[in-house]
Amino acid sequence: MFRLLGVLMLTAAASTTSAQERPPTAAGQVTFLYFNDLAKADAFYGGILGLEKEFDLEWVTIYKLSPTSSVGLVNATGGAHRPSADKPVMVSMVVDEQDVDAWWKYLKAKGVDVGDGPGIGGDGAVKAFGFKDPEGYSLEVFAWVNK
Repeated sequence: MFRLLGVLMLTAAASTTSAQERPPTAAGQVTFLYFNDLAKADAFYGGILGLEKEFDLEWVTIYKLSPTSSVGLVNATGGAHRPSADKPVMVSMVVDEQDVDAWWKYLKAKGVDVGDGPGIGGDGAVKAFGFKDPEGYSLEVFAWVNK
């Protein structure tokens, strides 16, 4: 896998952009999370959250969060990292303000521990609530307030 990444980086370095020009911004973004039980994670992200599956191999599944961002689920032996008890990352799903409550009700009805309901945080800048996936990664649904 690292050999493939090296080839991709060399190919990217050979592009027509000069060293002084900043390359274009990324066309999308994937956050990869690492799981001991990929089947359980797939059931949560695809079934409970209802996210659309974009890519699927035996050791990795990628789900679409938005038109330009995704979350990748990797099994315990594939990919560049391994699962750990420490989960210092949060996947945030940004929605319209009125949809925060709808997501809270939806996930609560699916049996997800979503707390007592959305709250205002970030010094009044966001409306949000948080929850955990089956292996303890933090997720949140939030909206910018009065953006």
